[in-house]
Amino acid sequence: MIYIDARDPLSLKQGVIDFLDLTEKELEQVFETMDSVEGNLYDWVKSFLEDYGIDLPLDSIQMFHLTRRLNGADLTSNNNLEQLLLGETPLSDFFKRYDVTFKKCDGHMEMYYKRSLQPLDDEFYSGPGNMAYIKSRLGYFDAQDYCVNGFAFRSHLEMQHYYRSLSWCPELVDNIGRFLEIKNMVTDYSNNSIYYCIEYLIPLSEVIFDMAKPPETELEKTLIFLANAIVRLYKEWKHSSFVCDENLILRLEDDAEIKKEWFVNAEELQQ
Repeated sequence: MIYIDARDPLSLKQGVIDFLDLTEKELEQVFETMDSVEGNLYDWVKSFLEDYGIDLPLDSIQMFHLTRRLNGADLTSNNNLEQLLLGETPLSDFFKRYDVTFKKCDGHMEMYYKRSLQPLDDEFYSGPGNMAYIKSRLGYFDAQDYCVNGFAFRSHLEMQHYYRSLSWCPELVDNIGRFLEIKNMVTDYSNNSIYYCIEYLIPLSEVIFDMAKPPETELEKTLIFLANAIVRLYKEWKHSSFVCDENLILRLEDDAEIKKEWFVNAEELQQ
């Protein structure tokens, strides 16, 4: 199985060196050349890799998934959002304790509170909770958002805005609790859950790169992953600051779920 370990800068650097069959000195020479690049660094590295003549793609890629999991949840499984809300899961059971349920209807999920259908069609809504976000996650729009996603690189995740926003509870739980004005829902979730970074190792063919024009072939995905990796390593080498939100986002198809054999590790995180 061919993949590059992206858990930390040292393993990432060694993985790039091994995959490209470079010496450490040769990689530093690439970094020194990048110092004189006046245009977009990512574009330069991508062009460099295309000229390098890579013809063997990676087999697999790590995905680092941030999640606040309820106590007792199976950490080795990860359903898409539709399965989590419509099936018998710890999350759906949690909502049911507050009389919140979901049903499939016309290609999306409807939300019920105390058996009453909750309308989500007020485009000028200004109350608590983000109605547009809830509507989007429940599949009301053409582009569904049920997928399991994560990041390609583990380092610096703690410094991302997304890391902080998930540390208390999932964004959907927060918004539904505020929208329905249910007191203590978020506190209850937080007190009965643990924050994790779950590492998966997934076949590259199963992963979608969440970008404007996602690559389709494994070789194209490999080139984009390597370009992102080399730019990150260059900035580490330069000891330069960079926006920590700059991380390659990975996702699965909306109807896909994580297979148990893809699970590698669940790292408990500090809030």
